[in-house]
Amino acid sequence: MTTEKDMESDTRQMFVETAARLFAAEATREVINGFEKGTWPAALWRQVEEAGLPWAAVPEEAGGAGGTIGDLMAVLREAGRHAVPLPLAETGIGAMIAAQAGLTPPPGPLALVIGDAGAPLRIGGGKVTGAASRVAFASVADNIVAVAPGEAGTAIAVVPRAAVKIEAKQGQSGEPYDDLRFDGATASATAPLSISPDRVLELAALARTNQMSGAADRVLAITTQYSKERVQFGRSISTFQAIQHLLAELATYVAAVAAAARTAARDAEEGDGSFAIMAAKTQAGEAAHKICAMAHQSMGAMGFTYEHILHHYTRRLWIWRRDYGSESYWGAKLGRALAEAGPDALWPSLTASRLAT
Repeated sequence: MTTEKDMESDTRQMFVETAARLFAAEATREVINGFEKGTWPAALWRQVEEAGLPWAAVPEEAGGAGGTIGDLMAVLREAGRHAVPLPLAETGIGAMIAAQAGLTPPPGPLALVIGDAGAPLRIGGGKVTGAASRVAFASVADNIVAVAPGEAGTAIAVVPRAAVKIEAKQGQSGEPYDDLRFDGATASATAPLSISPDRVLELAALARTNQMSGAADRVLAITTQYSKERVQFGRSISTFQAIQHLLAELATYVAAVAAAARTAARDAEEGDGSFAIMAAKTQAGEAAHKICAMAHQSMGAMGFTYEHILHHYTRRLWIWRRDYGSESYWGAKLGRALAEAGPDALWPSLTASRLAT
């Protein structure tokens, strides 16, 4: 007898296999480098759109693929593993929360803006006011999904890109990280939102963490393969004890990020998952610079060349550390939450989450 859990596993496997096959074939080095030089990968976006990947966590009645947030996170791990130069995380989270608010997510790529102290936004009267900085993919998105205080609690607004003043900027990863001014921009749709901006920030951090997990996994694979192929003093450098120790330590950090990302994805799917999300983004951020440093150290000069693909992943890991809260931000928030809960809550909080399998 097929259970609901089996059906979820089959659905997720279908998403993962579709994403892996599509990204491996179409997210090529030429496409990634071309995007960094200003060429939007329209064919790649069309294919991921046709596969339903950006709307993996959107219900079918809202035009989505009918999957779960865990399915979306699995897709994002594959996207990180292939350095896909598309706003899949932003579109996936933006579309999911729009659907939760009763809106039909618009087609095309989305950017995501979350109002907080650093992005003082207001939504009211069908308009969005305020500004935001470092908004990923805003200059290439069709619409901006804004989450901010509204007239009666948190609200969500979908704003066409043409209605927003955008100062286009390029991040260290080669992808857009733009500054926006809304200045009373007219939204195409607005609705009250039952979750807070802080919760949306958690979901966005969860998405980035899973992308980081995929990218870290690819860094390990690239570095390991290079060490097997690189010959020095008549033998592969993978046989050198120093390189073996370096790769073992690198693998440990990659495994830690993977476990944290999968656990947080599972906890978010099964319940709130806030503790696991905060811990996972902190873990990923702290490990990212170590992963990048060890990979470049083991590959030497070759790893620093533009012609090699390693930089597609290490540059993204460096910049993704900051996105939707750095390790310092989430570590401090996690510490405050544990301190406020009191000493009796510490051990249960640390042991409540099972290791991801």
